[in-house]
This record gives sequence, C-alpha cells and structure tokens, in this order.
Amino acid sequence: MAEFFDSKSFVLPSQVKDDVAGRLKDLRGIKGLDFEVKGDALDGAKEFSAMLLGLKKRGVKISHEVLIKLEFPNSISRGKALDIMGSLPKPTNGSLRVRVHMKGQE
Repeated sequence: MAEFFDSKSFVLPSQVKDDVAGRLKDLRGIKGLDFEVKGDALDGAKEFSAMLLGLKKRGVKISHEVLIKLEFPNSISRGKALDIMGSLPKPTNGSLRVRVHMKGQE
C-alpha cells in the first residue's frame, strides 16, 4: 500500500522543494507526485510543459485537472522527485503544494 504526505503551501517552487527535501528522509522509491497549483497564471509554464512531455515519452502517466498528477511506472529517487519539484512554474498571485506518494513497504 502506497503512503503519502503533503507539503505545506508556498509561493515559490524552491520553497516547496526545500519543504519536501526536509521531510523526505525515507529511502523508499517515489511512485507519484500530485501538484496543486493555484493562481492567475504560471511563469515558466512552457519549460514545465516540455519537461512533462519528456516524462510522458518515458512512460509516466500524466493527468491534470486543477491538479497535475504524475504516476511513475517505476519508482523514482528522492533526487529526481526534488528536481521535478524545482522545475515547477511559479504561479502568479497563487500557491503550490505537492503530495508525495511513497512506495509501500515490501
């Protein structure tokens, strides 16, 4: 059974990344990331979109509503997850929050 935790809500992607990095001490793989993005617009959305396209080509299932959900076919490392969080676009007049889905105990 996969476990998860939520970051706090922040304005900058770097703040979300730092919050998760401080809480993500577990060495288990990461099975998914959910990004809650609120605001008027996204700065850097084009670059983030290109990164998502690259992930999709590698078999990552991506869905989006108000939420962007990434479900990895194989778990990813802490470092890779933090890299993805660091590349999130900055919302204008908004906030970011991440839910990290951990691989269950085997």
